[in-house]
Amino acid sequence: MINTAKVPKVRVIREGSLVREGSVVLDASSTVTLVEVSGQRLVVDTGSSRSIDSLSASLKKMEIPSDSVKFVVNTHFHSDHIGGNGMFANARIVAHALESPPIGSMRVTERIQLLPHVEVVPTPSHSAGSISVFVSADKNVAICGDAIPTRENYEKHVPPSISNNPALAIKSMDMIVAWANIIIPGHGTSFEVKTKK
Repeated sequence: MINTAKVPKVRVIREGSLVREGSVVLDASSTVTLVEVSGQRLVVDTGSSRSIDSLSASLKKMEIPSDSVKFVVNTHFHSDHIGGNGMFANARIVAHALESPPIGSMRVTERIQLLPHVEVVPTPSHSAGSISVFVSADKNVAICGDAIPTRENYEKHVPPSISNNPALAIKSMDMIVAWANIIIPGHGTSFEVKTKK
């Protein structure tokens, strides 16, 4: 019998947005995702500073005290993904060392298990220090920030429009897709990966 307390639960707290005019990004705020396992909570990305009020309202509605979050994983350190970090005063920031996170952060450089069934995985793409969070639950869930910023990137198999290495970005995307059943992109609605052959 499976111990359901040890099966991670993944919930989107606030869906990300991305507003473009042609190739120019006018406004962006990341998806904010909660992972709960074995009585511990982590949040992946915290949106832009302009979305703090809506993030706060979502947390209240879901009855999640911000001080109950143990880790905040920033998939990279762009302002549209870290704007709400200060809301989680008790949480330790987790980010790739190449992103130059604040002193006291957990700086990762390789794949690590952060909590049971929860791994932080380097997925260089949008930035050299981009990371994703892989959650092994009933289905494999990849919370991938801007390694796959939108469903369109997945469907068209194209790297993020801003990328320091497009070939490496495709490699990271392929690795995510090969592992995941469900993808939570950096900006937009989660979606299922098409059945693998």
